[in-house]
Amino acid sequence: MAVQNASQVTLSVDGAIMAHATSASFSISRDLRDKTSKASSGWQENLAGLMSWEMSGDAFIDIAETNVSMADCFTILTASDSTVTTTAVFTVGTNTYTGQVFVTSISADAGVEENATFSLSLTGTGILEQVIA
Repeated sequence: MAVQNASQVTLSVDGAIMAHATSASFSISRDLRDKTSKASSGWQENLAGLMSWEMSGDAFIDIAETNVSMADCFTILTASDSTVTTTAVFTVGTNTYTGQVFVTSISADAGVEENATFSLSLTGTGILEQVIA
């Protein structure tokens, strides 16, 4: 069994890896449509519905960083055109998951004498592509 070292898992936004990342996550889900009827004998029955996906990450804040930073994500999130999307890529080893996303939230944490960090949430819109190398 070959276990993936999480340090090699990356989240990229607009073609640049999220700088000083401390964590990255990816989820995909499918909604279900209820098709229960009187003929279901008291058991719920379902049909496949819409699929959705999200990516997120946490990173240290570095004001001099040239890769994806909190400032870059802020610019994307607050763009005056509410249809602005960007490309996100989640990489696990040589496999990638990529698609168009909306930046849906940014938060920062800066405790006394602690490293300043920020969190980023991305929500996919449209097809998620998987490339297995």
